[in-house]
Amino acid sequence: MREKILYGFGDSLVEGHCIGVGMLDALAKKHGLRYEKYARNGASVIPMEGRPSIIRQIEEASTAMPDLICFNGLTNDSYHSTPQQLGQLSDSYAGEYDTATFCGAFERICFLLRQKYPDSLIFFVASHKMPGVDMDFQKTLQGAARTVCVKWSIPVIDVFRRGQINTCVEEMREKYSYDTADCLTGGSGTHLNAEGYAKWYLPMIEAAVKPYLR
Repeated sequence: MREKILYGFGDSLVEGHCIGVGMLDALAKKHGLRYEKYARNGASVIPMEGRPSIIRQIEEASTAMPDLICFNGLTNDSYHSTPQQLGQLSDSYAGEYDTATFCGAFERICFLLRQKYPDSLIFFVASHKMPGVDMDFQKTLQGAARTVCVKWSIPVIDVFRRGQINTCVEEMREKYSYDTADCLTGGSGTHLNAEGYAKWYLPMIEAAVKPYLR
């Protein structure tokens, strides 16, 4: 059987922050996928000066067609952008979007993925609720991302609303998140440790993609 290929785009929740283990690593290991990880710590949906761009990741990635693509994004936008940069959904599928806005940049991501990889199965992974960012703004960006995904017919693996992991809950933050490699618990709630991704992200991602791994 031919080896299945997975591409991962996004931010540190995909790249793996300090330890290189992100939300897709357990999936790749369990199912023997060839995993190309293009995500970068600190990456944002809206291109920002001095910050890695998810748009640029896709533009510079291999043209080889993977079987699966999973991407995330908006965690760093929730920290470094404002509600005034939200923007709005367009009617176009032609690729010209206002990437200074969240909706426009997210549309550009979806356009590039679908244009560059027309035969690949694409999934957006909506990251968990986390403390440290205004919850109303998190909800706004998450809602905008889901709306764009509906337009582009991209399924959402909705950890944010249905993943059961929520590091605003103190006990979950303490057990499953970390900030530095020398202590893999007691973090701020943004980055999960390997146990956290395997316990909470893997089941939802696997349920969405497993029918296509046979």
